[in-house]
Order: sequence, then C-alpha cells, then structure tokens
Amino acid sequence: MEDQPGKLRTVWRELTGSPYGISRAVNAAIVALQRKLRTEYLVGMPTHIAIEVTNRCNGTCMLCPVAEGRHSRPLGHISWKAFRKLVDEISAYARFVGLYNWGEPLLHRRIYDMIYYVKARRIYTKISTNLHAFHARDAERLVETGLDDLAISLHGTSEESYQAYQPHHRLDGVLRKIKAIAEARSRLGSKTPNIHLGFIVNRHNEREIGKLRQLAESLDVDFYLEHTSLNLRLLPFDRNMNRREAGEAQLCRERLASIENWLPRNGGHVFSWYQYIRDHDGRLPPVGKWYKCIAPWYQTIICWDGDVNLCCGSFDRRHSVGNVFEESVRKVWNSRLYQAARRSIRNRRRSSDPWVLCNQCPGILL
Repeated sequence: MEDQPGKLRTVWRELTGSPYGISRAVNAAIVALQRKLRTEYLVGMPTHIAIEVTNRCNGTCMLCPVAEGRHSRPLGHISWKAFRKLVDEISAYARFVGLYNWGEPLLHRRIYDMIYYVKARRIYTKISTNLHAFHARDAERLVETGLDDLAISLHGTSEESYQAYQPHHRLDGVLRKIKAIAEARSRLGSKTPNIHLGFIVNRHNEREIGKLRQLAESLDVDFYLEHTSLNLRLLPFDRNMNRREAGEAQLCRERLASIENWLPRNGGHVFSWYQYIRDHDGRLPPVGKWYKCIAPWYQTIICWDGDVNLCCGSFDRRHSVGNVFEESVRKVWNSRLYQAARRSIRNRRRSSDPWVLCNQCPGILL
C-alpha cells in the first residue's frame, strides 16, 4: 500500500495530468461507499489491481508455495499485447497497480516497458522483488521508469539469518544492488521509487530488528516489518495441489511443527490466529471468527494467464472467479462467483450460490 504523501501526490497527478483523473476520483468515492455498505453488485470498479506479469520465481523463500515446488497453474509470462490491452481497460478507474503476485516480476523481459506503460497513465505503480534477477547496471533505467514503490524482500541482516529464509542466495550481493538503486535515485535527483526493505520477522531474525533500522538508514531506504505467514492452508495438498492422504491429527502436528520452527518468540510479531492454533493443539480457528475482509470490494488479482483471484492468498487455479482475457474486467468483477464471495463474507450465503474460497476462509491469510 502507498503512504499518505504518495496518495496525495497520486490524486494531484490524476486530477492535473490524466484524462481519467475525474473518473477515478468519482469511482474511488463510489468504492468507499460500497465498502461501507457491503453491497454485492458493485457499480464502482476496483481501485487496487495486482497484475501478475509472471508466476516464475528464482527465489527460495522457505515458506512460499512457489519455492516449495507447488504448481497451481502452468508457468508463464503475460504477453506484451495482453498487458497493454488490460492496462488500457483499467486506466479509467485503477489508482494503484502492483506488477507482482506469485512470481518475480524482474524475470519478465519487458518489465521496464510495463512500468513505463502504467506510469504514462498516471497510476501509482509498485513492484515487489527479491532483486536476484536485477543487474546493478540497470539502476538508472529502473529509476527512470517512474516506478513509485519498490519493495525488496530482505529477511535478514546477516548472511546466517538471510540464508535461513532464502537459502542459496547471498545477502551482500542484494545489498550492493540496493545501494546502486538508491545512488541512482540520488544521482538523477528523483524522489522515486520509494524503496522499502520488507522484513518478515521470524525465529531466525527477530533479534535483528535494531540492526535493520541501522541498515536501512545507511542505505537511505525505508523498511517495514511483516508478520510471518506460514501458509498452513496449503498443508492438506501435495505439490500439484491435490488433496493428500493426511488426517486431521497429522495436520495438527504439522501445523504445530511449522509454528515452532518459524514463529518468533516475541508474541508481538505473531498473528493472533497462530496463537489460537498453538493454544488449541493445532486446530484451525472457525470460519468467520476474524471475518473483517474487505478485499472483494476494492481490489482484484489478475494472474499472468488472465485468471482472476479473490485475494493474494489464493493459490489454487481452481479458485479463480473468471478470466479477463475471455471477458471484460467489469463482467468478472460482478460475476456470480464474485457476488457469492461478497455474500459469504457477510454470512449471507444462498443455497444456490456456487462454492468460493471465502466459504472456508476464517477471514485471515493462514
């Protein structure tokens, strides 16, 4: 998400430099009202859109289903033609576009062109990257795209803690690349991108938060702390996302083992629902216990092949609610599946509603 100054700059650029400025402002007001009323059919369109330019990744993050070798859909990249058509369609209402989801965006050979294309429409643009595919010689090129926000996965301030979460990659190489980007930004006199170090607090790095602050300051970048997500919802499935033979007792043991191996000892950096699982011998919280999700009212996730996911936690292709390469974003946004998801979150499911992922979600990303 963008910071408040970033939001204000975006609004100003929209109103003064984009032919869609007024329509986006009106749409945002409608979306805010719809979020409050929790209507099922939406007149307003999503203001925040993630476009997964690729689902390929060269990372090795220990808790990521991609790094675990899970396969939900074929690996691929969105085509340049399909990307441009999609961006043209959403330009009238999108205020934030993230070019990432279940993959490393810098692996797409046209990622810089894509950032330029979105930014030319005065849309706040962000990528999240591990920087493994980045070359320091491209630092000025990246800055010149106009990218607003660059989030960098950096889950350790020492080689030991960094490689505990991202094995087979070295921290010092990533730090050199971050320094090159920050220096290029300064050299070009640019205020963007806003560079953040994303730090997932876990058992191996929880004592390094103080060092992280010092590191960020030395690099002239920002940082943010994230709670660890264990992706426990995927434990019942094999690498092909087919249900495996594992009873509830076994799954409870596996959940507790993952909690013990990864969660920090400082409870202030642990999601409350993991505390619930630990306190209830590995059992999951009941559906709806923390149901405060508002994602289906303002954002959508578009995979590289056009499939649409309800949220960033959706991994299985079978959970898609439509395809924007086969029908318009507007039609998918108000599809039978999307409306069923909104009713499910409101605990107003109808007997005729199709099954959607929200039916089994406790309102949190487990």
